[in-house]
Amino acid sequence: MNKNERSEKMKKIFALMFSVAIVWATVVPANINKAIIDDGTFKDGPHSPAVLDRAYVLIDSSGNQFGMWTNMQECIAYNPVVGGLEFLHRAFTPTGVLNVHQTDSAFSFWVHDAAVYNQQHGPARYPTSVASDDGSGNGPHISYPFLIGGAWGGIGAVYESGGWWSSTWDYPVDIGPSNINTHKNNGKQLPNGDILFIAVTATDDIIYRTVSPDLGNVIATGTVASPFFYWGFDINGGTAYVFYYDANLNIYYKTTTDGVTWSAQQTYNMVWPSPYTANIIGWTQCAVTDAGNPLLVFDNWDGNDGTYPFYSKVYVSYQSGVACVKVSSEFGAPDTECYYPTIAAEGSYATVIFGVPRNNLEDTLAWWDIYAAGSTNNGQTWLPPRKLTGAITAFNPTMWQIAKRVEPTTKKLYYCFSSSIPNPSVDLHWLVYNYNAAEQARLYVAWDDIIGIEENSSSRPNRLSLNIAPNPISRRSNISYALPSADRVSLKLYSVDGRLVRTIENGYKDAGVYTVNINGHELANGTYLLILEAGNKTLSGSLVIVH
Repeated sequence: MNKNERSEKMKKIFALMFSVAIVWATVVPANINKAIIDDGTFKDGPHSPAVLDRAYVLIDSSGNQFGMWTNMQECIAYNPVVGGLEFLHRAFTPTGVLNVHQTDSAFSFWVHDAAVYNQQHGPARYPTSVASDDGSGNGPHISYPFLIGGAWGGIGAVYESGGWWSSTWDYPVDIGPSNINTHKNNGKQLPNGDILFIAVTATDDIIYRTVSPDLGNVIATGTVASPFFYWGFDINGGTAYVFYYDANLNIYYKTTTDGVTWSAQQTYNMVWPSPYTANIIGWTQCAVTDAGNPLLVFDNWDGNDGTYPFYSKVYVSYQSGVACVKVSSEFGAPDTECYYPTIAAEGSYATVIFGVPRNNLEDTLAWWDIYAAGSTNNGQTWLPPRKLTGAITAFNPTMWQIAKRVEPTTKKLYYCFSSSIPNPSVDLHWLVYNYNAAEQARLYVAWDDIIGIEENSSSRPNRLSLNIAPNPISRRSNISYALPSADRVSLKLYSVDGRLVRTIENGYKDAGVYTVNINGHELANGTYLLILEAGNKTLSGSLVIVH
Protein backbone atom coordinates (compact mmCIF):
# COMPACT_ATOMS: atom_id res chain seq x y z
CA MET A 1 0.00 0.00 0.00
CA ASN A 2 1.49 3.38 -1.00
CA LYS A 3 1.42 6.52 1.12
CA ASN A 4 -1.70 8.01 -0.51
CA GLU A 5 -3.67 4.78 -0.20
CA ARG A 6 -2.69 4.44 3.47
CA SER A 7 -3.70 8.05 4.10
CA GLU A 8 -7.13 7.49 2.54
CA LYS A 9 -7.60 4.31 4.58
CA MET A 10 -6.81 6.10 7.83
CA LYS A 11 -9.23 8.91 6.97
CA LYS A 12 -12.00 6.33 6.56
CA ILE A 13 -11.06 4.63 9.85
CA PHE A 14 -11.15 7.84 11.84
CA ALA A 15 -14.34 8.97 10.13
CA LEU A 16 -15.96 5.73 11.29
CA MET A 17 -14.61 6.25 14.82
CA PHE A 18 -15.96 9.78 14.94
CA SER A 19 -19.45 8.78 13.77
CA VAL A 20 -19.60 5.93 16.29
CA ALA A 21 -18.39 8.27 19.05
CA ILE A 22 -21.11 10.81 18.27
CA VAL A 23 -23.82 8.12 18.45
CA TRP A 24 -22.34 6.77 21.71
CA ALA A 25 -22.23 10.25 23.27
CA THR A 26 -25.96 10.77 22.66
CA VAL A 27 -27.03 7.75 24.71
CA VAL A 28 -25.01 8.27 27.93
CA PRO A 29 -26.76 9.70 31.01
CA ALA A 30 -27.21 13.45 30.76
CA ASN A 31 -25.74 14.11 34.21
CA ILE A 32 -22.36 12.70 33.15
CA ASN A 33 -21.88 15.35 30.46
CA LYS A 34 -19.56 13.32 28.25
CA ALA A 35 -17.30 15.05 25.77
CA ILE A 36 -15.00 13.75 23.05
CA ILE A 37 -11.60 15.21 22.33
CA ASP A 38 -9.30 14.90 19.35
CA ASP A 39 -7.34 11.87 20.59
CA GLY A 40 -10.48 9.72 20.82
CA THR A 41 -10.54 9.62 24.62
CA PHE A 42 -13.87 10.20 26.33
CA LYS A 43 -13.65 12.54 29.31
CA ASP A 44 -16.18 13.30 31.99
CA GLY A 45 -16.82 16.60 33.71
CA PRO A 46 -14.29 19.40 34.10
CA HIS A 47 -10.89 18.46 32.78
CA SER A 48 -7.61 19.68 31.40
CA PRO A 49 -5.24 17.93 28.98
CA ALA A 50 -2.11 16.34 30.38
CA VAL A 51 1.38 17.41 29.33
CA LEU A 52 2.91 14.21 27.99
CA ASP A 53 6.42 15.31 27.11
CA ARG A 54 7.62 13.70 30.33
CA ALA A 55 6.54 10.91 32.64
CA TYR A 56 5.40 13.18 35.47
CA VAL A 57 2.69 15.84 35.61
CA LEU A 58 2.35 18.79 37.99
CA ILE A 59 -1.12 18.28 39.47
CA ASP A 60 -1.57 20.95 42.12
CA SER A 61 0.28 23.70 43.95
CA SER A 62 -2.29 24.07 46.75
CA GLY A 63 -1.07 20.98 48.59
CA ASN A 64 0.41 20.40 52.02
CA GLN A 65 3.71 18.57 52.54
CA PHE A 66 2.03 16.55 55.28
CA GLY A 67 -0.73 15.53 52.84
CA MET A 68 0.99 12.16 52.31
CA TRP A 69 3.49 10.76 54.76
CA THR A 70 2.12 7.87 56.87
CA ASN A 71 2.82 4.25 56.04
CA MET A 72 -0.89 3.40 56.15
CA GLN A 73 -1.97 6.22 53.89
CA GLU A 74 -2.22 5.74 50.12
CA CYS A 75 -2.85 9.05 48.39
CA ILE A 76 -2.58 7.42 44.97
CA ALA A 77 -4.44 4.32 43.76
CA TYR A 78 -4.95 2.62 40.39
CA ASN A 79 -7.86 0.43 39.31
CA PRO A 80 -6.92 -1.94 36.45
CA VAL A 81 -10.59 -2.91 35.90
CA VAL A 82 -11.60 0.55 34.65
CA GLY A 83 -8.10 1.89 33.92
CA GLY A 84 -8.59 4.75 36.36
CA LEU A 85 -5.93 6.51 38.44
CA GLU A 86 -6.95 8.59 41.47
CA PHE A 87 -4.79 11.00 43.50
CA LEU A 88 -6.05 12.61 46.71
CA HIS A 89 -4.38 15.19 48.94
CA ARG A 90 -4.99 17.70 51.69
CA ALA A 91 -5.01 21.35 50.68
CA PHE A 92 -2.47 23.78 52.08
CA THR A 93 -5.07 26.24 53.30
CA PRO A 94 -7.49 25.47 54.74
CA THR A 95 -5.62 22.29 55.68
CA GLY A 96 -8.72 20.21 56.39
CA VAL A 97 -10.03 20.33 52.79
CA LEU A 98 -9.42 17.44 50.35
CA ASN A 99 -8.88 17.71 46.59
CA VAL A 100 -9.23 14.75 44.19
CA HIS A 101 -7.56 14.34 40.80
CA GLN A 102 -8.29 11.53 38.34
CA THR A 103 -6.95 10.40 34.96
CA ASP A 104 -6.77 7.31 32.80
CA SER A 105 -3.87 4.88 32.54
CA ALA A 106 -2.25 6.89 29.72
CA PHE A 107 -2.50 10.34 31.39
CA SER A 108 -4.48 11.53 28.36
CA PHE A 109 -6.59 13.92 30.49
CA TRP A 110 -7.05 15.09 34.07
CA VAL A 111 -10.17 15.75 36.11
CA HIS A 112 -9.62 18.12 39.06
CA ASP A 113 -12.26 18.14 41.81
CA ALA A 114 -11.53 20.70 44.51
CA ALA A 115 -12.92 20.55 48.06
CA VAL A 116 -14.58 17.15 47.60
CA TYR A 117 -14.48 17.06 51.39
CA ASN A 118 -14.82 20.51 52.94
CA GLN A 119 -14.59 19.74 56.68
CA GLN A 120 -18.26 18.75 56.97
CA HIS A 121 -17.48 16.50 59.96
CA GLY A 122 -14.19 18.07 61.03
CA PRO A 123 -10.80 18.86 59.48
CA ALA A 124 -9.46 15.91 57.45
CA ARG A 125 -5.97 14.61 57.95
CA TYR A 126 -4.17 11.71 56.21
CA PRO A 127 -6.36 10.98 53.15
CA THR A 128 -6.51 7.74 51.16
CA SER A 129 -7.60 7.10 47.57
CA VAL A 130 -9.87 4.08 47.17
CA ALA A 131 -9.75 3.36 43.43
CA SER A 132 -12.78 1.12 43.73
CA ASP A 133 -15.10 -0.14 40.99
CA ASP A 134 -15.82 -3.81 40.46
CA GLY A 135 -16.97 -3.12 36.90
CA SER A 136 -20.53 -2.25 37.88
CA GLY A 137 -19.97 1.46 38.51
CA ASN A 138 -19.58 1.20 42.29
CA GLY A 139 -16.79 3.67 42.79
CA PRO A 140 -14.42 5.26 43.26
CA HIS A 141 -14.22 6.37 46.92
CA ILE A 142 -11.94 8.34 49.20
CA SER A 143 -11.40 7.96 52.94
CA TYR A 144 -9.73 9.94 55.72
CA PRO A 145 -9.61 10.41 59.50
CA PHE A 146 -11.07 13.68 60.73
CA LEU A 147 -10.54 15.73 63.88
CA ILE A 148 -13.24 16.19 66.51
CA GLY A 149 -12.71 19.13 68.82
CA GLY A 150 -9.14 19.47 67.56
CA ALA A 151 -8.23 15.88 68.54
CA TRP A 152 -8.21 12.53 66.72
CA GLY A 153 -11.75 11.41 66.09
CA GLY A 154 -13.66 9.74 63.27
CA ILE A 155 -13.50 7.82 59.98
CA GLY A 156 -14.86 9.65 56.96
CA ALA A 157 -15.53 8.54 53.39
CA VAL A 158 -17.00 10.00 50.19
CA TYR A 159 -18.45 8.11 47.20
CA GLU A 160 -18.35 9.34 43.59
CA SER A 161 -21.87 8.25 42.69
CA GLY A 162 -21.54 9.56 39.13
CA GLY A 163 -18.74 7.09 38.48
CA TRP A 164 -15.16 7.60 37.44
CA TRP A 165 -14.28 11.08 36.08
CA SER A 166 -17.85 12.37 36.58
CA SER A 167 -17.10 14.97 39.31
CA THR A 168 -20.39 13.89 40.94
CA TRP A 169 -19.53 13.18 44.59
CA ASP A 170 -22.09 12.35 47.29
CA TYR A 171 -22.19 13.98 50.70
CA PRO A 172 -19.41 12.79 53.08
CA VAL A 173 -20.35 9.95 55.43
CA ASP A 174 -19.16 9.39 59.00
CA ILE A 175 -18.70 5.63 59.00
CA GLY A 176 -17.26 5.37 62.53
CA PRO A 177 -19.62 6.65 63.55
CA SER A 178 -18.75 9.59 65.84
CA ASN A 179 -15.59 9.78 67.93
CA ILE A 180 -13.66 6.50 67.86
CA ASN A 181 -10.27 8.13 68.50
CA THR A 182 -8.81 7.10 65.13
CA HIS A 183 -5.87 8.85 63.48
CA LYS A 184 -5.29 6.63 60.41
CA ASN A 185 -7.60 4.75 58.10
CA ASN A 186 -7.51 3.07 54.71
CA GLY A 187 -10.23 1.60 52.50
CA LYS A 188 -10.22 -1.03 49.75
CA GLN A 189 -12.88 -2.86 47.75
CA LEU A 190 -13.69 -6.47 48.54
CA PRO A 191 -14.43 -9.06 45.82
CA ASN A 192 -18.18 -8.76 46.58
CA GLY A 193 -18.11 -5.00 45.90
CA ASP A 194 -18.33 -3.85 49.53
CA ILE A 195 -15.69 -1.51 50.93
CA LEU A 196 -13.50 -2.63 53.84
CA PHE A 197 -12.04 0.18 55.97
CA ILE A 198 -9.18 -0.51 58.36
CA ALA A 199 -8.42 2.14 60.98
CA VAL A 200 -5.87 2.63 63.76
CA THR A 201 -6.80 4.43 66.97
CA ALA A 202 -4.58 6.56 69.18
CA THR A 203 -4.50 3.65 71.66
CA ASP A 204 -3.23 1.19 69.00
CA ASP A 205 -6.49 -0.63 68.39
CA ILE A 206 -6.78 -1.86 64.79
CA ILE A 207 -10.48 -1.76 63.91
CA TYR A 208 -12.57 -2.39 60.79
CA ARG A 209 -15.78 -1.19 59.18
CA THR A 210 -17.35 -3.02 56.20
CA VAL A 211 -19.73 -0.77 54.29
CA SER A 212 -21.90 -1.09 51.19
CA PRO A 213 -20.53 0.57 48.02
CA ASP A 214 -22.87 3.56 48.35
CA LEU A 215 -21.77 3.98 52.00
CA GLY A 216 -25.40 3.76 53.05
CA ASN A 217 -25.21 0.51 55.04
CA VAL A 218 -22.65 -0.53 57.64
CA ILE A 219 -22.47 -4.30 57.21
CA ALA A 220 -19.97 -5.26 59.91
CA THR A 221 -17.83 -3.59 62.58
CA GLY A 222 -15.23 -4.91 64.97
CA THR A 223 -11.61 -5.08 66.11
CA VAL A 224 -8.89 -6.87 64.17
CA ALA A 225 -6.30 -6.72 66.95
CA SER A 226 -5.56 -4.73 70.15
CA PRO A 227 -3.15 -3.30 71.14
CA PHE A 228 -0.76 -3.79 68.23
CA PHE A 229 1.27 -1.72 65.81
CA TYR A 230 -0.03 -1.57 62.26
CA TRP A 231 2.20 -2.95 59.47
CA GLY A 232 0.11 -3.03 56.26
CA PHE A 233 -3.21 -3.75 54.54
CA ASP A 234 -4.02 -4.90 51.01
CA ILE A 235 -6.65 -6.83 49.05
CA ASN A 236 -5.84 -8.87 45.95
CA GLY A 237 -6.48 -12.35 44.62
CA GLY A 238 -9.81 -12.39 46.50
CA THR A 239 -8.31 -12.10 50.00
CA ALA A 240 -7.74 -9.14 52.32
CA TYR A 241 -4.67 -9.22 54.57
CA VAL A 242 -4.08 -7.03 57.63
CA PHE A 243 -0.57 -7.29 59.12
CA TYR A 244 0.44 -5.99 62.55
CA TYR A 245 3.22 -6.53 65.13
CA ASP A 246 3.99 -6.23 68.84
CA ALA A 247 6.74 -4.46 70.78
CA ASN A 248 9.02 -7.48 70.33
CA LEU A 249 8.65 -7.34 66.52
CA ASN A 250 6.56 -10.50 66.35
CA ILE A 251 4.41 -10.17 63.22
CA TYR A 252 0.83 -11.43 62.94
CA TYR A 253 -1.98 -11.20 60.41
CA LYS A 254 -5.65 -11.92 59.82
CA THR A 255 -7.50 -12.43 56.54
CA THR A 256 -11.04 -12.02 55.26
CA THR A 257 -12.80 -12.40 51.92
CA ASP A 258 -16.08 -10.67 52.78
CA GLY A 259 -15.22 -8.17 55.54
CA VAL A 260 -17.52 -10.03 57.95
CA THR A 261 -15.84 -13.33 58.80
CA TRP A 262 -12.16 -13.20 59.78
CA SER A 263 -9.54 -15.92 60.11
CA ALA A 264 -7.90 -16.67 63.44
CA GLN A 265 -4.73 -14.70 64.18
CA GLN A 266 -1.78 -16.23 62.34
CA THR A 267 1.95 -15.75 62.93
CA TYR A 268 4.26 -14.53 60.18
CA ASN A 269 7.79 -15.77 60.80
CA MET A 270 9.90 -12.82 59.71
CA VAL A 271 13.57 -13.75 59.27
CA TRP A 272 15.02 -10.38 60.19
CA PRO A 273 18.24 -9.16 58.56
CA SER A 274 21.00 -7.92 60.88
CA PRO A 275 22.99 -5.37 58.87
CA TYR A 276 23.85 -3.28 61.94
CA THR A 277 24.69 -3.85 65.58
CA ALA A 278 21.72 -1.68 66.54
CA ASN A 279 18.81 -2.32 64.18
CA ILE A 280 15.75 -0.06 64.02
CA ILE A 281 12.76 -0.97 61.84
CA GLY A 282 11.24 2.07 60.16
CA TRP A 283 8.43 2.46 57.62
CA THR A 284 6.43 -0.68 56.80
CA GLN A 285 3.91 -1.63 54.10
CA CYS A 286 2.57 -4.70 52.32
CA ALA A 287 1.15 -5.60 48.92
CA VAL A 288 -0.63 -8.78 47.87
CA THR A 289 0.04 -10.51 44.54
CA ASP A 290 -2.71 -11.72 42.20
CA ALA A 291 -2.17 -15.21 43.60
CA GLY A 292 -2.94 -13.92 47.10
CA ASN A 293 0.65 -13.96 48.41
CA PRO A 294 1.64 -11.04 50.64
CA LEU A 295 4.89 -9.11 50.19
CA LEU A 296 6.16 -7.15 53.21
CA VAL A 297 8.54 -4.20 52.84
CA PHE A 298 10.42 -2.19 55.47
CA ASP A 299 13.52 -0.06 55.97
CA ASN A 300 16.17 -1.03 58.52
CA TRP A 301 18.16 1.79 60.18
CA ASP A 302 21.49 1.83 61.96
CA GLY A 303 20.70 2.92 65.51
CA ASN A 304 24.37 3.72 66.23
CA ASP A 305 24.61 6.23 63.40
CA GLY A 306 24.29 9.79 64.60
CA THR A 307 24.69 11.48 61.21
CA TYR A 308 21.93 12.38 58.83
CA PRO A 309 21.10 10.92 56.41
CA PHE A 310 22.00 7.88 58.47
CA TYR A 311 22.69 4.38 57.19
CA SER A 312 19.66 2.30 56.26
CA LYS A 313 18.56 -0.37 53.78
CA VAL A 314 15.25 -1.54 52.26
CA TYR A 315 14.16 -5.19 52.49
CA VAL A 316 11.26 -7.28 51.18
CA SER A 317 9.96 -10.48 52.77
CA TYR A 318 8.15 -12.63 50.20
CA GLN A 319 7.44 -15.70 52.36
CA SER A 320 7.13 -16.53 56.04
CA GLY A 321 10.23 -18.30 57.36
CA VAL A 322 12.42 -17.31 54.38
CA ALA A 323 15.26 -14.79 54.54
CA CYS A 324 14.41 -11.24 53.48
CA VAL A 325 15.77 -9.85 50.21
CA LYS A 326 17.56 -6.51 50.13
CA VAL A 327 16.17 -4.34 47.31
CA SER A 328 18.26 -1.20 47.90
CA SER A 329 21.81 -0.94 46.56
CA GLU A 330 25.01 0.42 48.06
CA PHE A 331 24.64 4.09 47.09
CA GLY A 332 27.36 5.39 49.37
CA ALA A 333 30.40 4.20 51.27
CA PRO A 334 29.49 1.92 52.85
CA ASP A 335 25.81 2.88 52.47
CA THR A 336 23.41 5.77 52.83
CA GLU A 337 19.80 6.19 53.85
CA CYS A 338 17.22 4.34 51.78
CA TYR A 339 14.05 5.74 53.26
CA TYR A 340 10.26 5.27 53.20
CA PRO A 341 9.69 2.26 50.90
CA THR A 342 6.26 1.70 49.33
CA ILE A 343 5.33 -1.42 47.36
CA ALA A 344 3.04 -2.55 44.52
CA ALA A 345 2.22 -5.95 42.99
CA GLU A 346 0.50 -7.25 39.84
CA GLY A 347 0.61 -10.75 38.40
CA SER A 348 4.05 -12.17 39.21
CA TYR A 349 5.60 -8.69 39.19
CA ALA A 350 6.38 -6.42 42.12
CA THR A 351 8.00 -3.02 42.45
CA VAL A 352 9.25 -0.91 45.35
CA ILE A 353 10.08 2.79 45.33
CA PHE A 354 12.10 4.53 48.04
CA GLY A 355 14.10 7.70 48.62
CA VAL A 356 17.87 8.19 48.56
CA PRO A 357 19.66 11.47 49.43
CA ARG A 358 21.15 13.02 46.31
CA ASN A 359 24.97 12.90 46.29
CA ASN A 360 24.82 11.16 49.69
CA LEU A 361 24.41 14.53 51.45
CA GLU A 362 25.19 14.28 55.14
CA ASP A 363 23.36 17.24 56.60
CA THR A 364 19.87 18.02 57.90
CA LEU A 365 18.65 19.39 54.57
CA ALA A 366 18.86 16.47 52.14
CA TRP A 367 17.81 16.58 48.50
CA TRP A 368 16.02 13.32 47.80
CA ASP A 369 15.89 11.23 44.65
CA ILE A 370 13.31 8.49 44.11
CA TYR A 371 14.47 5.01 43.08
CA ALA A 372 12.48 1.99 41.86
CA ALA A 373 13.44 -1.67 42.10
CA GLY A 374 11.54 -4.37 40.20
CA SER A 375 10.93 -8.10 40.55
CA THR A 376 9.51 -10.48 37.94
CA ASN A 377 9.14 -13.54 40.22
CA ASN A 378 6.85 -12.48 43.08
CA GLY A 379 9.58 -10.71 45.03
CA GLN A 380 12.09 -13.55 45.27
CA THR A 381 14.83 -11.69 43.36
CA TRP A 382 15.16 -8.01 42.52
CA LEU A 383 16.86 -6.12 39.73
CA PRO A 384 19.12 -3.15 40.62
CA PRO A 385 17.24 0.03 41.55
CA ARG A 386 16.77 2.69 38.87
CA LYS A 387 16.66 6.43 39.54
CA LEU A 388 13.31 7.99 38.58
CA THR A 389 14.09 11.63 39.35
CA GLY A 390 17.62 12.12 38.04
CA ALA A 391 16.52 14.69 35.45
CA ILE A 392 14.75 16.83 38.05
CA THR A 393 16.80 19.90 39.02
CA ALA A 394 14.21 22.58 39.83
CA PHE A 395 12.82 21.14 43.06
CA ASN A 396 13.38 18.65 45.84
CA PRO A 397 11.01 15.68 46.16
CA THR A 398 9.97 15.49 49.79
CA MET A 399 7.65 12.48 49.93
CA TRP A 400 6.52 9.73 47.58
CA GLN A 401 4.00 6.90 47.33
CA ILE A 402 3.26 4.14 44.85
CA ALA A 403 -0.15 2.83 43.79
CA LYS A 404 -0.65 -0.77 44.98
CA ARG A 405 -1.73 -2.04 41.57
CA VAL A 406 0.20 -1.86 38.28
CA GLU A 407 -1.21 -1.40 34.77
CA PRO A 408 -1.71 -5.06 33.73
CA THR A 409 -0.79 -4.78 30.03
CA THR A 410 2.07 -2.28 29.86
CA LYS A 411 3.24 -2.99 33.44
CA LYS A 412 3.50 0.71 34.26
CA LEU A 413 3.89 1.68 37.90
CA TYR A 414 2.19 4.85 39.14
CA TYR A 415 3.57 7.05 41.88
CA CYS A 416 3.27 10.55 43.34
CA PHE A 417 5.63 12.92 45.13
CA SER A 418 5.66 16.44 46.56
CA SER A 419 8.14 19.29 46.90
CA SER A 420 8.31 22.23 49.24
CA ILE A 421 7.59 25.63 47.66
CA PRO A 422 8.83 28.10 50.33
CA ASN A 423 12.03 26.19 51.10
CA PRO A 424 12.94 23.49 48.59
CA SER A 425 16.02 22.46 50.60
CA VAL A 426 13.96 21.21 53.56
CA ASP A 427 12.78 17.63 53.19
CA LEU A 428 9.79 16.01 54.85
CA HIS A 429 11.95 13.58 56.86
CA TRP A 430 13.51 16.54 58.66
CA LEU A 431 10.14 18.21 59.17
CA VAL A 432 8.56 15.06 60.62
CA TYR A 433 11.29 14.45 63.17
CA ASN A 434 11.54 18.12 64.17
CA TYR A 435 7.77 18.69 64.25
CA ASN A 436 8.12 21.72 62.05
CA ALA A 437 5.17 23.56 60.54
CA ALA A 438 3.81 22.28 57.24
CA GLU A 439 4.57 24.23 54.09
CA GLN A 440 2.79 24.61 50.79
CA ALA A 441 3.94 22.01 48.28
CA ARG A 442 3.88 21.21 44.61
CA LEU A 443 2.28 17.82 43.98
CA TYR A 444 3.24 15.54 41.08
CA VAL A 445 1.87 12.28 39.68
CA ALA A 446 4.11 10.11 37.52
CA TRP A 447 4.47 6.75 35.80
CA ASP A 448 7.37 4.56 34.81
CA ASP A 449 7.99 1.04 33.51
CA ILE A 450 8.83 -1.79 35.88
CA ILE A 451 12.42 -2.77 35.22
CA GLY A 452 12.72 -5.85 33.03
CA ILE A 453 9.24 -5.74 31.51
CA GLU A 454 9.85 -3.65 28.41
CA GLU A 455 12.61 -4.88 26.10
CA ASN A 456 14.37 -2.01 24.34
CA SER A 457 16.89 -2.71 21.58
CA SER A 458 20.02 -0.59 21.52
CA SER A 459 20.23 -0.83 17.72
CA ARG A 460 18.54 1.83 15.60
CA PRO A 461 15.89 0.43 13.19
CA ASN A 462 15.87 1.84 9.65
CA ARG A 463 12.07 2.19 9.40
CA LEU A 464 8.87 2.33 11.43
CA SER A 465 7.31 -1.12 11.78
CA LEU A 466 4.57 -2.96 13.70
CA ASN A 467 4.41 -6.70 14.37
CA ILE A 468 1.82 -8.84 16.22
CA ALA A 469 2.66 -12.43 17.18
CA PRO A 470 1.06 -14.81 17.78
CA ASN A 471 -2.10 -13.78 15.94
CA PRO A 472 -4.88 -14.97 16.34
CA ILE A 473 -4.50 -15.46 20.11
CA SER A 474 -6.44 -16.94 23.01
CA ARG A 475 -4.09 -15.95 25.83
CA ARG A 476 -1.23 -13.51 25.27
CA SER A 477 0.25 -11.85 22.21
CA ASN A 478 3.40 -9.79 21.85
CA ILE A 479 3.15 -6.47 20.05
CA SER A 480 6.49 -5.21 18.80
CA TYR A 481 7.18 -1.91 17.10
CA ALA A 482 10.38 -0.30 15.85
CA LEU A 483 11.18 3.43 15.93
CA PRO A 484 13.88 4.70 13.54
CA SER A 485 14.18 7.94 15.56
CA ALA A 486 13.05 9.35 18.89
CA ASP A 487 9.45 10.53 18.74
CA ARG A 488 6.11 10.73 20.50
CA VAL A 489 4.37 7.34 20.21
CA SER A 490 0.72 6.36 20.47
CA LEU A 491 -0.36 2.71 20.26
CA LYS A 492 -4.09 2.11 20.69
CA LEU A 493 -6.46 -0.82 20.38
CA TYR A 494 -9.89 -0.24 18.81
CA SER A 495 -12.91 -2.44 18.22
CA VAL A 496 -14.08 -2.78 14.63
CA ASP A 497 -16.91 -0.31 15.32
CA GLY A 498 -14.37 2.39 16.18
CA ARG A 499 -14.56 2.21 20.00
CA LEU A 500 -11.29 2.83 21.86
CA VAL A 501 -10.67 -0.33 23.87
CA ARG A 502 -7.27 0.41 25.37
CA THR A 503 -4.38 2.85 25.15
CA ILE A 504 -1.28 0.67 25.19
CA GLU A 505 1.42 3.29 24.71
CA ASN A 506 1.23 7.06 24.86
CA GLY A 507 4.40 9.10 25.35
CA TYR A 508 7.88 9.94 24.17
CA LYS A 509 10.22 7.08 23.18
CA ASP A 510 13.84 6.90 22.10
CA ALA A 511 14.78 5.11 18.87
CA GLY A 512 14.72 1.34 19.27
CA VAL A 513 12.55 -1.77 19.30
CA TYR A 514 9.82 -2.06 21.95
CA THR A 515 7.69 -5.01 23.00
CA VAL A 516 4.47 -4.99 25.02
CA ASN A 517 1.92 -7.76 25.50
CA ILE A 518 -1.86 -8.10 25.30
CA ASN A 519 -3.79 -10.39 27.63
CA GLY A 520 -6.43 -12.06 25.48
CA HIS A 521 -8.43 -13.17 28.54
CA GLU A 522 -9.36 -9.52 29.10
CA LEU A 523 -10.92 -9.14 25.63
CA ALA A 524 -14.03 -10.60 24.04
CA ASN A 525 -13.83 -12.77 20.92
CA GLY A 526 -13.53 -10.79 17.73
CA THR A 527 -11.27 -8.68 15.54
CA TYR A 528 -9.57 -5.55 16.85
CA LEU A 529 -7.61 -2.80 15.16
CA LEU A 530 -4.18 -1.68 16.40
CA ILE A 531 -3.09 1.82 15.36
CA LEU A 532 0.51 2.94 15.86
CA GLU A 533 1.31 6.63 15.46
CA ALA A 534 4.84 8.03 15.63
CA GLY A 535 5.16 11.71 14.77
CA ASN A 536 3.31 12.18 11.47
CA LYS A 537 3.45 8.50 10.48
CA THR A 538 0.75 5.88 11.11
CA LEU A 539 0.68 2.08 10.86
CA SER A 540 -2.23 -0.27 11.54
CA GLY A 541 -2.73 -3.99 12.05
CA SER A 542 -5.50 -6.37 13.06
CA LEU A 543 -5.57 -8.56 16.17
CA VAL A 544 -7.95 -11.55 16.37
CA ILE A 545 -9.09 -12.96 19.74
CA VAL A 546 -10.36 -16.56 19.80
CA HIS A 547 -11.11 -18.18 23.16
